[in-house]
Amino acid sequence: MKNPAAPMYPEIINTEAGLTKATSKNDASNMNAPHLIVIGGTSGIGLALALHHQQLDWQVSIVGHNTSKITYINSQHPNIVTYTCDLTDSIQTQKLLDSLAGIRFHRLIYSAGSYLNERVHQLNQADSDKMLAINFQAFEQTFRWASEQLKHQENLQNQSLGFTKNHRPSLICIASIAGIMDYPYASLYAKSKRAMIAAASAYRAALAPYDIQVNCIAPGYIDTQALRDLNDGDASHKPFIMSAQTAVEHIMQAIDNNIELTVFPRPMRYITGVLNHLPKPLLNWILRSKLDKKK
Repeated sequence: MKNPAAPMYPEIINTEAGLTKATSKNDASNMNAPHLIVIGGTSGIGLALALHHQQLDWQVSIVGHNTSKITYINSQHPNIVTYTCDLTDSIQTQKLLDSLAGIRFHRLIYSAGSYLNERVHQLNQADSDKMLAINFQAFEQTFRWASEQLKHQENLQNQSLGFTKNHRPSLICIASIAGIMDYPYASLYAKSKRAMIAAASAYRAALAPYDIQVNCIAPGYIDTQALRDLNDGDASHKPFIMSAQTAVEHIMQAIDNNIELTVFPRPMRYITGVLNHLPKPLLNWILRSKLDKKK
């Protein structure tokens, strides 16, 4: 049953199921504004996109698993509605999605991701399960749910009156430039991101008759705290690294222009384009030699 006091939002989620929701005092405000849901929105590019949309007067809901980050966002951004969910648990994820069914939203961004440097660390069962679950399985589960929600929202076109074309119903996923390369030596991370790119393309084709926009973003290195943590606090040595703000500008431009697959920065897009035209055995040899080169 929906909470009659806040019809735009579902009731408080059962904490016994591992889910929690932080409800803002302004949940019911600005009811006519477009609504964004960000999966993986408590840090990095997901949070940057959430805050950017909020500055554009969107209602914003974010989902994350880190309770300390959720608490911080609740204190600093009280107008953002937050949900805590473990995306590696498909049952818990489905309960979250079911609880969100009462929300009318215009855009969903899947920005959750899990990475392990498989050239440095041996991939164990737990690491493998986590990367596959977050980078692909939870993404597909979320996109399947979101596409059905958008298709069946009542008076979908009428809700868009007064909005620009940039507020049309849309599904966005954040993949990686690692998924652009197709070679046998690719890591699980790269293969899962490549699967995300392919799935997004299929959803784009399937949802076109419904006038639902689907875009996939494949960025290179973005200077986030997560990347810095993976590089002993300093990721400045990464090739063509860019700030989160610059990445947001690229992503928003891609969404505004409805680009199916956006790869940036430009130099890395050119490099991957050239490499993908090489014969697979040669490509495999080049990348394997480069990746296995001793420091």
